[in-house]
Amino acid sequence: MNDPTFTFANIGLPLLIIGAVAAVLPWVMVPRDTRSQRRVAGVVVATALFMVVFSAMIFSVFDKRSFLGGETLPGQGVLAWMYVRASLGAVVAWGPVLLFVWLGLAQRVERLKGEDMVRENK
Repeated sequence: MNDPTFTFANIGLPLLIIGAVAAVLPWVMVPRDTRSQRRVAGVVVATALFMVVFSAMIFSVFDKRSFLGGETLPGQGVLAWMYVRASLGAVVAWGPVLLFVWLGLAQRVERLKGEDMVRENK
């Protein structure tokens, strides 16, 4: 991140990893047979919180700075805060992905509810 050149390795690859995790994680965490929109919403919120932490970790891995951030605890805190701020900026990349995944999961829940109603009325 402190490299002044923009390459696939320091910008594209981290965003690709972050976007892929944001797209896959909710589908894995929501049970296939759930009929609860509340459960879907809870998983999406939990995924969003996880993505903030995960994005910060990905940015720290792809950054060329030392993980220590200095000899003192405040130096380490400043470096951690920098990664969290970068992570919050990455919401622009994974936020829309997570919203579309939420829409897909919500549609699946409603489809399952509709199929249940059809089965009950037969």
